[in-house]
This record gives sequence, structure tokens and C-alpha cells, in this order.
Amino acid sequence: MSDQTPNEPQDPYAPPPPGGATPPPPPPPAGMPPAVPGDPAGGYPPPPPAGYPAPTYPAAGYPGGAPPKQGVGALAIVALIVSLLALLASWIPIIGIIGTFIAVVLAIVSWVVSSKGGRPVGMAIAATVISVLGLVISVVLTVSFFVAIMNDLSEAETYCNARTETQAEFDTCVEDRVGDNFLDRFGIEPTP
Repeated sequence: MSDQTPNEPQDPYAPPPPGGATPPPPPPPAGMPPAVPGDPAGGYPPPPPAGYPAPTYPAAGYPGGAPPKQGVGALAIVALIVSLLALLASWIPIIGIIGTFIAVVLAIVSWVVSSKGGRPVGMAIAATVISVLGLVISVVLTVSFFVAIMNDLSEAETYCNARTETQAEFDTCVEDRVGDNFLDRFGIEPTP
């Protein structure tokens, strides 16, 4: 005969008794609804045995625990302002290249810092795009500026070679010719 009395519930997680036969499922405790036909569990599942910890559920929110920081970082705002100023300065040869290069570096750094800090990166991306656009404009204008000066110098040398006899006259002719072309090109009136 069994050690348990018929009124004492059996442990559903206990190993089967020797002899190969599994005992019938225990009757439901008082107050529990009867088993539903077709339900293999026979009603509500039994509570977990004593000694096991209570089930835990993940905390609501973002994975990793901390939500992203709100607002745009100060570095992204500074990068956007610098890139806009560099875009304006990109129309000045040489100075535009230096300013837009600094703006590109600052914008990329702000992008990386914003993304690693969990802040929005939209303003940093805008600063990067604007500064790269300014860099392209400044490089194109600086190259075309130097090409124009080299063409003027070559034309002045050809013109002055045929009309001067001494080196001093040649130098004066080239300076005057290149200076006049430069002033005409940029609309600056020469001062007397």
C-alpha cells in the first residue's frame, strides 16, 4: 500500500513508482473547477512546487534598461551652425576649403557622438550634408580661380614677350596685364 493517504494530494512532478504503472492524477483541490473534457491538464495547472523562485517578467521599456536621451546634443547644434557659416565662406577661394573641412570633421564627430549617446542624429546628418556640399563648392571654385589666374599669366607672358625688350619692361607688362584682367574679372575698380 502507499505511504500517502487518499486525502493527501500527490506530487505531479514526483517520479513514477516502481513497477511501471503511473498513478492516476490527483483530484483537484477544493474550490478548483472540475476538469474540462478534452483538456489534458484537467483544469488549472498546479502551482509550482515550493522552493522554486516566483517567475519574473522583463521590465517594460527599451532593451538595455535606459531609454534614449531626449533632445539634440549641443555638439550637433554647433556643427550645424559651423557648417552653415562654412557654406557661406565656401565662395571664398582657399579660405572656404579650410572652413568647410573643419565643418565636415566637426559634423562627423557630432554624428558619432550623438549616435553613441542615444540622441537623435538628424541635425548631425544635416550638418554633415551641408558641410560636404560647401567643401565641394569651395574646391571647385578654388581650382577654377587658380586655373583662371594661370591662364591670365600665360596670356600676359605671350602678349608681353612680343612687345618688350628688357626684363624690367617684361615684368611690369605682365604685372599690369594680369592685374587688369583680375580687376576686370571681379569687377573691382583699380585705385590710382
